[in-house]
This record gives sequence, C-alpha cells and structure tokens, in this order.
Amino acid sequence: MWEVRVSPSGEFANHPFESRHFEVRPLTNALGAEVAGVRLPDLSDEAFEDFKRALWHHKMIYLRDQHLTHAEHEAFAARLGPFAVDAYTKGVAGHRDVHPIIKEADSKAAAIFGGGWHTDSPFLAEPPSVTSLRAVEIPPYGGDTVWTNCALAYRHLSKTYRDMLRPLRVHMSAANNYATQEKLLGKAISFADPERFKEGITGHYHPLVRTHPETGEESLYIDENYAVGIEGMTSFEAKPILDFLVQHMTQHGFTCRLRWEEGMVAMWDNRSVLHLGPNDYDGHRREMYRTTTAGGVPE
Repeated sequence: MWEVRVSPSGEFANHPFESRHFEVRPLTNALGAEVAGVRLPDLSDEAFEDFKRALWHHKMIYLRDQHLTHAEHEAFAARLGPFAVDAYTKGVAGHRDVHPIIKEADSKAAAIFGGGWHTDSPFLAEPPSVTSLRAVEIPPYGGDTVWTNCALAYRHLSKTYRDMLRPLRVHMSAANNYATQEKLLGKAISFADPERFKEGITGHYHPLVRTHPETGEESLYIDENYAVGIEGMTSFEAKPILDFLVQHMTQHGFTCRLRWEEGMVAMWDNRSVLHLGPNDYDGHRREMYRTTTAGGVPE
C-alpha cells in the first residue's frame, strides 16, 4: 500500500530578518518577505548590505510604493553587481539593462513570458543571480507571481534521495521551451542576442544540487521549462527523476504568491527559487520592467 502525499511540515525557517534600517514582514513560512520603511534609492551602504542579507535569507523580497523611474531602477540594480546578458528581451531606450515585460489588454496569446515554473536562463554557462521586477500597470485581478523555495524542498527529501542527487548534473536547455512557444504562438520567436541562440538551444550541464555562494546552503537546481536531462542517463531514466522533483518542489507548502500593486518592486534569488506568472488576465494590460544581475558558474 502506497502512502498518500501529505503537506510538507517540520523545518520552516522564514523568520524575519532583523535590521535597524528597515522592517521585514515574512509573507509565508516557506519564503518571501515585505521590506517596509525604506525607498530603494535611499539605502545607505550599511543598509544595502543588510538588504542583501535579507534577500539571501528570505529568497524573495518586495517593497510597496517605490514608483521608480527607469534610471532609479537601473541604478539600484547596478549596486547588486554587473548586469546579466538577457537572452530573450532588449532594454528600453536609454536604459539597456531595464527590460520591458508587457502584455496588452487585447493580447490573447496562448503562452506568455515566464508562464511555467523556471529559474531565469539556466541554459547559460553563467546563469543570472538576482532578478528584480517592478510594476507600473497591473490588472485589477490576476497577473500574480508565485515562487517556490528550492532549498527548503531539498531539505524535505529523504537523506537517501539527497545523497543520490548530490553528484548528478542536470542538462539545462531552451530547446523544448523554444519549440513549445513556437507551436503555441504560431510563429518563430528569437533571442534578443542572436549569439545566445545557439548556446540556449545547446544548453549547459549544471549541478542538480547547487551550493549558494553567499550562504553555503544547498538547493535543487532544476525546473519544468529548461531541465531536459541528466548527464550520463538516458531520457527514460532521467524523466521520472525530473518529473518527481518538479512535483515535489512546487507543493503549495514550499511556495508564496504575490499580488502586485502599482509601484511595487520585487526581487528574487534565482540560485534558490523557481517562479512563474500565470497567464490569467486576458483583457487587462500588465506593464512590468525587470533587471537581471550576473551570476557565476553554478557549483
């Protein structure tokens, strides 16, 4: 007789990060937190160091009532480190590292940018670390973003399963996502940087269990959009492992969901979370802008 899957329980550690520079209010017990009492352009160097530590701890943080300009958004993101090369989109005029993510009210696309569980651009040799996203115009309802804690999900696997996964390397490629988008949209899509196209399709192998360079925390590094295989395994051997891990990681108990407000800014650590944005707001306009911070080779 097989056991019925039960909700995750036990080790949840999303207690509020403590700082004298701002207040932190956890969103769920799995991950996510609101940072209150500060505007991003006004963070002192000392406050900014606390801000980064809060991000590593909560993995996703958000702030209300920021109403940043493109220049302010770009200047703040530059403090996080060098900008990543974005494989899909191009920046706005005058701010090449601020990328628009806009769906018009009359758009009826069967697929949208970021609609499945994913980490940003893992098919690159050096995937990005932090993504920041700001809301300019949002639907009256719908258009939320959801995240899941990949480190927490890893800790909730049995020791035997964790030990089995630790030496494995996952093949990350944009090939399946590219083909699916083409089929649904009925037209070819392209990378913003043509030189990245071949790299995106070919992809790279990364540790399936990666270690965070700032905290030393281990987390699962796979997703449903880009994880296409496991090094040294046939597709028939790899698929059950990848399918199980996606189902395990995306259980509600490991997630948080943000209802956007105009002027809000959220950012997350791609090295330890997955995210998705449901395509559930046809008939309403959604205008967002994002930046991505460069990351190193996963280890």
